[in-house]
Amino acid sequence: MGNFTNTARFVLKEPTATAPTLVYLICRSCTPRLKYSTEVMIEPGLWDATTQRPTAKTKGFDIKEKRRLSEIKTHLDRMADTIDGINSRVKAERITPTKDFYCQSLDDEFRAEPDSPEPEKVGFYDWADKFISEVQSGERTMARNGKKYSDSAAKNYKKIIKHLREFEKETRLKVTFESIDLHFYQKFVNYLNKKNKAVNTIGDLIKNVKVLMRQSMKDGMHTNRAFEDPDFMKPSEEVENIYLTESEISTIYNLDLSHRPGLDRVRDVFVIGCSTGLRFSDLHKVHSDNIFSGGNGTFIRLQTQKTNQPISVPLNTRVIAILEKYDGSGPRVLTNQRMNDHLKEIAELADLNEVVSQTQTKGGKRFARQSKKWQLVTTHTARRSFATNAYLAGVPTIDIMRMTGHKTETSFMKYIKISNDEVAVRMADHPFFKGSSLRIAN
Repeated sequence: MGNFTNTARFVLKEPTATAPTLVYLICRSCTPRLKYSTEVMIEPGLWDATTQRPTAKTKGFDIKEKRRLSEIKTHLDRMADTIDGINSRVKAERITPTKDFYCQSLDDEFRAEPDSPEPEKVGFYDWADKFISEVQSGERTMARNGKKYSDSAAKNYKKIIKHLREFEKETRLKVTFESIDLHFYQKFVNYLNKKNKAVNTIGDLIKNVKVLMRQSMKDGMHTNRAFEDPDFMKPSEEVENIYLTESEISTIYNLDLSHRPGLDRVRDVFVIGCSTGLRFSDLHKVHSDNIFSGGNGTFIRLQTQKTNQPISVPLNTRVIAILEKYDGSGPRVLTNQRMNDHLKEIAELADLNEVVSQTQTKGGKRFARQSKKWQLVTTHTARRSFATNAYLAGVPTIDIMRMTGHKTETSFMKYIKISNDEVAVRMADHPFFKGSSLRIAN
């Protein structure tokens, strides 16, 4: 039993047939050998004998055919997983791996009568209204961590529903669970381009269409998996965001705002963000309960709101001075919009007048614009500035990621906003460019 293996294999009943043929599940280690009907029919020309699944070469296939092959693959994957589960039980309970035992276990999983009634089917908009209501009330929580959705989540879902209703009214294409396919995708993206929406705005809307379709499928409202197709993608483009240098942060920190207490508090919150890399949603957690001293410094330790990750960040002298100013805790944090409005005023007072050139795709067309740096400062500039300045100072990337809570280097590197000239200056000190170990060939 210790060496028992019983991997599921899938073969065609008639591999040379010209019409759809049955797919069999084969398990050779059963006694006798198991040959079980998957109840799936497929054309031999669409079968990949190497992967034992439908062909993945579906370019040029219509969406219904892609969906059918995807559903067949999902069904066979599920049967293979079931065999793995039965194998584990056979080993753990020392069960004799008979054909009858495997057949009965498969029947229980795939051919048993459903115990519960089908969920009541409702229309797309009715379901969406109920979903958003449950998100707002906290009745529905996020599957990955069981936490309530943020307030912004419900607003974003309301926004996509508003856009879909307007799209439906203008194009006369009815939006239903079944109609959200690749044809819908192209029409909706074209519609948003005509409305002069930016690429990343379109991407956020498509992302939320996918969220709604995934959640509604889990609720049993439909079986339409077109939203999972690779072509049903979230458009995106790299945003040319700014960061503030250490010198610019110092200028803001040293501004005399004693005559403007409101701006003074906003400035202090922003400097804490520049020095810790905390997300805006976590800045209100800068409290004495989360501050501790170690053998070599003072630190903040907290659970992030967005990812529920524990992070610890050392505090520099600026942050420590700000905490002392507010009796050990951070200043009160305003709403994101009010913070952004005040930050632009503060940055203008700090004479951040460098002209910044940016490009953006809107309505399918590329546009260039120039702004003064103070016009572009937001709360998120603080987190981006922390990551970039730490990177330029030579702090190991993995250590910065631990403090910012990034899980992948790819997502982290999007925060590093340095120019090609800055990269060249930074690399000039590397031994490779010093030429000390290079020899000129004769």
